[in-house]
Amino acid sequence: MVAPDATTLILDAPITAVVVYPQQARVTRRGTVTLPPGAEDTEDGAAEDGAAENDAPEVTVTLGGLPMELDTSSVRVSGRGAVRVLGVDVVVESRAVTTDPRLAELEDEVDRLRRRARELADDQETEQARRRFLDVAARNGAAALARGWGAPSWSRGPAEGGTTTPSGEERRLAEAGGALATQLAGVHARLRAIADEQENIQKLTDAARRALEARRGVRLPDARQVVVTLEPTGGPGAAAGGEVDVELEVSYLVASASWSARYDARLVDGVVTLTWFGMVRQRSGEDWPAGDLRLSTARPGRASGLPELTPWYVDVARPAMPFALAAGGGAFAGGAAFDAAAEMTPVPVAARAKAPGAAPPPPPVEHAVATVDTSGTAATYRPARPVAVPADGRPHRTTLAVLELEAQLDYLTVPKLAPEAYLRATVTNTSAHTLLPGPVAVFHAADFVGTSTVELVAPGAEVELQLGVDDRLLVERELVSRATSRKVVGNLRRTDVGYVITLTNHTPRPARVTVRDQIPVSRHEGITVKDFQSSPAAGERTDLGQLTWTVDLEPAAQRGIEFGFRLEHARGLDLTGWTD
Repeated sequence: MVAPDATTLILDAPITAVVVYPQQARVTRRGTVTLPPGAEDTEDGAAEDGAAENDAPEVTVTLGGLPMELDTSSVRVSGRGAVRVLGVDVVVESRAVTTDPRLAELEDEVDRLRRRARELADDQETEQARRRFLDVAARNGAAALARGWGAPSWSRGPAEGGTTTPSGEERRLAEAGGALATQLAGVHARLRAIADEQENIQKLTDAARRALEARRGVRLPDARQVVVTLEPTGGPGAAAGGEVDVELEVSYLVASASWSARYDARLVDGVVTLTWFGMVRQRSGEDWPAGDLRLSTARPGRASGLPELTPWYVDVARPAMPFALAAGGGAFAGGAAFDAAAEMTPVPVAARAKAPGAAPPPPPVEHAVATVDTSGTAATYRPARPVAVPADGRPHRTTLAVLELEAQLDYLTVPKLAPEAYLRATVTNTSAHTLLPGPVAVFHAADFVGTSTVELVAPGAEVELQLGVDDRLLVERELVSRATSRKVVGNLRRTDVGYVITLTNHTPRPARVTVRDQIPVSRHEGITVKDFQSSPAAGERTDLGQLTWTVDLEPAAQRGIEFGFRLEHARGLDLTGWTD
């Protein structure tokens, strides 16, 4: 509670530091305020009157213009100076208009463009009226000249040398026509210039309106204000005239700020260079200037309590109510057989030969990375250079780390679905960083091959990157035999099926290929799948009929996989998922 007779001062405290968490940010402001004289007299009188210490004048320091969305319970005040903090309040500043300087600047820009657009419309109307006047003057003048000219004026005899001398009427007509043409040309030139500027003004207005809407969002012109009540103590720091310089630091949390991870993964000669970016965005209503920006993996507010188990009940299923049956009409969409890597384009690999006697290539460009503090349970990254983050909601990128990781390359192919081999790189996180989930832009040498995602990758854990289709590894799948017995033995009908998968390695290096295929699985007692044979033997066969082989191919080598099975079913059964 602020005392009625307390002195009120305004604290000018710009943003000096920001710590961004995955879902919020802590903003720190720092400023200095000078308390007026009065503390020294109070201290001297304390020797004569023991109650004088309780009569020290209170000083109220206000810091305004803070975002409305700040968490009032997170406000903290600290600092240095010969004062005692008596209380901290957070109140609302009711304002008629916004004090956001960028928002006011955008509003002024939109108003200026609107005024200019109206001026151009007026200029255009003026020029069009002038053109109509010239058209009327040309028609009326030509008619008047035609009526005033007689026939003899147009039939002058030839002059010396056989030429005809223009009459006075002809010269006046030519002069009038030239004057009208000049004025009309000027009008048309001004109309074209006006139209070009109107088009440009419209583009600028649209851009300014988009920026204005992005900046304005749903924020009100009102703001928060932190009110700090101080009491001078008369200790070290008090000036000779009784003034006291106090440095105050105010920090608070805002919710509409976050950072996320994004990666570039580039494979060159069996090594994956993983560049980790921090993408910072915020809509708190205040711009963060270039300064002490840090990105933390901590999650304030998440430690609300330890998890507790609830009872795990098992009961007899009860029939659903009729109205519940009507509510479950939705159907699950069939899952795709391949992940996003199956859509990647082929990866061309160009061998770069070094010319004899050529100068050595320059070293690769280095990237400035952030310093990291891993004290506690979270990691905090400080970018190598100051980063300004305006309150526009757009991502602003900073480089956190560049990691060189060894990669184990192999191929995956599912020839039943697509006769293509997908190159994969399995990378072990040998760094001390815990990589956060995020999208990955994947490059093979200088070629962009697609995007992928990674989950949380702890130190020592593995992550798999999809590098697209390699057309140099050929895959073929062929149905080589299919025989259905014409005789019915024991009321059973038999069908024998055989396939051959051929792999050819045209790459310049050995290749390890994981081949996946399948055989049918019966879901009825009258259908049997039996006599499965494979050469070479499948490395894995699941209860769902999925088959897996691992094949090692040398350059220019070719290998085949043969497998087959028999399907028997009772005569007269109508099968689904199978065609005779």
